[in-house]
Parts: sequence; structure tokens; C-alpha cells
Amino acid sequence: IQREDCFVAIISFSFSFHITGIEPGSIVITDTAVDSFFKPQFEQIILDTVVTQNTELDKELAEELLKCSKEVPDFPTLIGHTMCTYDFYEGQGRLDGALCSFSNEKKLDYLQRAYKTGIRNIEMESSVFAAMCGLCGLKAAVVCVTLLNRLECDQINLPREVLLEYQQHPQKLISIFIKKRLGRYNPK
Repeated sequence: IQREDCFVAIISFSFSFHITGIEPGSIVITDTAVDSFFKPQFEQIILDTVVTQNTELDKELAEELLKCSKEVPDFPTLIGHTMCTYDFYEGQGRLDGALCSFSNEKKLDYLQRAYKTGIRNIEMESSVFAAMCGLCGLKAAVVCVTLLNRLECDQINLPREVLLEYQQHPQKLISIFIKKRLGRYNPK
């Protein structure tokens, strides 16, 4: 929603897992949320009908957030696709769940194919968020901090202090964005 005197944007922020080429603690600003088939869509069942919704996010908002990230040189920030899955284990190619129906080789092949399509991180909320905001005509962005490279491991083994620090990365970026939008940003 945008009027001359009002700008409204909804920004979701969370943890995610990156695929490769990104340091833990980096920020991924999602341009498009994709499903497990690498398609920019969210399938919603309404009564007995599968309804497919678009999951592209606002590109201008993503670029504005990326521009704001230049004010925080402590952690790398990039724009990329985010893969959204329905579950934490097999859906994300994890081998450490109670059930696992694939090999490490198949996991690595899948994640490498995902990376080649522009996917930079994996989480579980972005597609429904993008679809619902799009249906409502809202400018929206997803900002995720990455925790580990899924090509190397499945377990989060970072110390609590590091996780707490990483948790602040998206908050720092989004607070700069808000302050700039309000005309109250004062760089130190």
C-alpha cells in the first residue's frame, strides 16, 4: 500500500541455511521464494482445489535493503532466491532425521542444482509469506541470516554467543532501513 504520505512494507526476518559460497552470519535478501522444484510458486489447497500463487517479492524493496546493507560492513549481504520447504528434514535434504530415503550423493546433487538456479538459502516460511503479501498488494521482503553451509553439514554446531550475534544481523539491517525511511538515520 502506498499513498503520497505513506509507505507500508512488510519484512520477514529469520534464520536460514545457505548452500555454498556464503559465510555463516551473512544476510540473504530474497528476491523470489521458490518451492522444492525450484519454481516461484506456493500451492495452497482451498476446499478441493489446488491454487497456485506467485512468490516473487518486491525487487525495489530488496534493492533498497541491499543499499542499506552498505552501512553495516560487519557481515556480507546479497540478493538471491530462497527455497522454502514443507519440512525441516527430508524436504531440506537432511540426512540426520528419523527417516531418510536418499543418499548423501543425491542430497549434494540436489543442493548443487538448487544453487545453479540462483537459490542461496533454505527455510520454511518465505513462500506463503510472499504469496499472501502479493495477494494483498503489499510490498514485502524476506531477510534471512545464514547459519551453515548445507553442502558441508546438517547440524548447527555454533556456540550460543555466535547464534545470538547472528540473530542481530537482520535486525541491524532492517533498523537502518526503517530509520532511513523515517529520515532519522544518523550514521556514526
